[in-house]
Parts: sequence; C-alpha cells; structure tokens
Amino acid sequence: MDDPPRHAIIFGASGLIGWAVVEQLLRSYPETGTFSKITAVTNREVKLSESYWPAPDANQPTLQLVSGIDLRRGDGIMLADTLRREVEDVHTVTHVFYLVFTSLPDGIEEVATNRQMLQNVVDAHNLMSRNLQFVVFPGGTRGYGIYAPGGVFTSLLTEDMVDNLPPEEAKTVVYPAYREVLRTASKGRAWTWCEVCPDAIIGFTPNGSQFSLALHWAQYLSLYAHNHGVGPSISIQSDETPAMVEVPFPGNAAGAKSLFSPVSAPTLARFMIYASLHPDVCGDGRLFNVADREAPATYGEIWSRIASWFGLVGVGPTESIREEVNALKVGELPEGSGQLTPGEYVAKHQGVFSECGRENAVRKGVGVGSRQLDSVGYWLTFDRQLSLERLKNTGFEEVVGDPVQGWLDSFEMFRKAGLIL
Repeated sequence: MDDPPRHAIIFGASGLIGWAVVEQLLRSYPETGTFSKITAVTNREVKLSESYWPAPDANQPTLQLVSGIDLRRGDGIMLADTLRREVEDVHTVTHVFYLVFTSLPDGIEEVATNRQMLQNVVDAHNLMSRNLQFVVFPGGTRGYGIYAPGGVFTSLLTEDMVDNLPPEEAKTVVYPAYREVLRTASKGRAWTWCEVCPDAIIGFTPNGSQFSLALHWAQYLSLYAHNHGVGPSISIQSDETPAMVEVPFPGNAAGAKSLFSPVSAPTLARFMIYASLHPDVCGDGRLFNVADREAPATYGEIWSRIASWFGLVGVGPTESIREEVNALKVGELPEGSGQLTPGEYVAKHQGVFSECGRENAVRKGVGVGSRQLDSVGYWLTFDRQLSLERLKNTGFEEVVGDPVQGWLDSFEMFRKAGLIL
C-alpha cells in the first residue's frame, strides 16, 4: 500500500525556526515532491505578501497560511474544531512541526502554559489526523542548565545529560514536560517523535523576534555604522577613504572567548525535516544536538567578521568592562560598564531608522527580548559546546561548516525586509 501524500503543518510558522522550516519545505527540501502540502499556522497576523518566503512555482508544495490561531485557548477538542474550520484538508496532516513558545516572567507558569499548548496540539491531531507519522519540536541548551551562573554541566554537552538536570533548574524548563506529553500521546499509535537541541539559532524572520541575537546585533551595528559615517546609508565621495571605525564586543573577555555551538536556522530546519522523514533512526523520542559544525566557535571570532559586513572593525571588549566570570545568570548585566548596551543604543537612536525610511526596523525588532540578548556577552562566560556524535550517526550531512555564514545570510534578508539600514 502506498504511503499517503505528505502534508506538513508548522505551528509557530512566523518565528525564528518556523519561518526557516516553511522556507526549506517551499524550496522542496530534501527533493521535489517529498511534501505535497504545507500549512503554516501563526498566532499573530502574517501577510503572505510580506513573508519573504520563496515565490510560488509549479514544483513547490501547496502552501496555506492560517493566522489567528491561539493555542492557549481551550483544549484539544476545541483546537481540533478550529483547525477543521480553518485548515483545508487538516485530516491529511502527516507531519507536525511544533515551534511555539510563550515566554513568561514566572518560570512555573511558563512551563504550565507551554505544556498545555503542546498538549492541545497533539490531542487535536490524535482526533483528526489518522495518517500522522511524526512530531518534532526544538528544545535548547536551556535544558542543559545554561541559564544558571556558570552553567550546570561541563562540556562537551551530550544528550544524555538532560536527564540529570537538577530539579531546581528542571522545574522552570518546559522540555521535560514536552517529552512527557509526547510519550503519553504517542503510546499505542502509529506516529513517533523527536526533539532537537540547538544553542544560539541564527536566522531571519520578517516580523522580528525576541529570541534573535542576529537581528539584535544587526540593528545595533547598522546604526553604529551609520552614526560613524560608515555603511550603505552614507554617501562617500569616490576620492574619500572610508573611515576605519572600531566597535567593541558587547560583553567581557570571557564572554568573547567561551566555546559554543551556533546553528543557522536553515540547517536546523533541514535536520528537523530530515528527522521527520527518518523515523527509524530519529524517532522514539530521541534527542539530537544540532550545530553548523563539530568544531566550536566563539563570539569573539564571530564578532570581527559580522562587524566587517557593516564596514566596521570588530574589536575585543573595552577595558572598562568589569570581568565577572560565571557570576551572572540569564538577563543580568554587570554594573557600571560606562557604555550603552546594544539594546540601549538601538533605543536611543531608533529614530534614525525612521529618518532613513526603515519603519519596519522600529516596529519589528527584538522587543522584550532586548535585555536577555544584551546579557549574552556577560552571562555566557563558560564553555558549552555540543557533542554532534549522535547527529552524525543519523546520516544527516546538510551542515554549513562556516558558523558565520548564517549571520551574513540573515543580514542580507534583514536589509531586504527593511529591518536594518
């Protein structure tokens, strides 16, 4: 008996990972004809004309965009009724990409809210989707305890460590709850599931994202370059020599030197799709670390290269930055640094975006994520690189190799979407 045509539904399609999953599916990854339909589901309003997804062509899967679906409302039965009304052929869904996360100030409430949203989704599809084959969701290195000062585990971080996360840390991390929901919901059914674990995700989304370090730093660097007479928004006479403008790394020396494993959103999206198509090696609730390459990177080496894209010279931290190694937790900043953080700089100079006709840059930045993103160079002062041994054993080979390329590709898209100068 032939397998049914594949129909992918992507919850959280306008987010940092969700946008990339839709984009890769529309580019017919891994090959033309793999999926016949794509349903992109969002909560906030998204216009297809402003999505920056690939233009339609005859070889693509059919795309349906459905906005205004709030997963926090009601239960699985109510969500199933809503999806039956709003999604064409929802009963034919074979693959669920769950990419939704709601950040809340209280960690316990955050876990409960996000757990219930996933519960609603899997309950709804258990009611509707008789051909469901696979569910995949992204966890992250928060599951390894990196939000605690100095982290919890010593790198390399291997997937088995997540089961040993101390209870005090685990109670505010939703990933264990997701695993429990999926283990229970899939029991006795034909579908299976897996979890992927990225660290820093570098990618594009047209509406901004509170989790996008690439957008945060891109807005900062584009304004910094403009204000110092550098970049595409500045007219330079042909006989003038462009100024060499230095921009210090927004953190301390330990934050610039600590080892980690970044991943571009397209690489992460491709592996999620790959995993969903290989349940024999990726299913049964397996967890996979994902990164652009096996060798770790540092923010210091990345900073110099991304600054140069804006015509700037990226240099190390200023000497006035007080060194606090493994002393701060997520969202904390050292006192008395004497310089504006990227978030403060963008807030102070965002009027430049309007003056240059970049209203999207004002309305679609990182929003409430600014402080956490500002703390990256100060809080993440410890090595946290990922082991990719389990990833390699799946046969997946679609890695980028260069940890900076994802940044540069994102910058091109940010500029195209009017999110930076």
